[in-house]
Amino acid sequence: MNFFNEYALLVAVAVPVLAIAGLNLFLWIGGERGTLILPTTQDRLSAWQATEAAPAAVTDTTPASVGDVAEAPANDAEVRKAA
Repeated sequence: MNFFNEYALLVAVAVPVLAIAGLNLFLWIGGERGTLILPTTQDRLSAWQATEAAPAAVTDTTPASVGDVAEAPANDAEVRKAA
């Protein structure tokens, strides 16, 4: 029983640390960068400035209107049957 008491605290501390390290490894292998729980070697200020330097261009992808739209009430019985 003394053996269990000696190493129970070690196991209780090691399991969550290994779980977080495993999650970080899984995310890193999956391609995630800069979102990990453990500290990284990348400078946060340089990463922040890099995202501000190149803003993404906004493109309007709204389709042009094709023609007249038939206005019908949504609670019309025929419209509900057709739906």
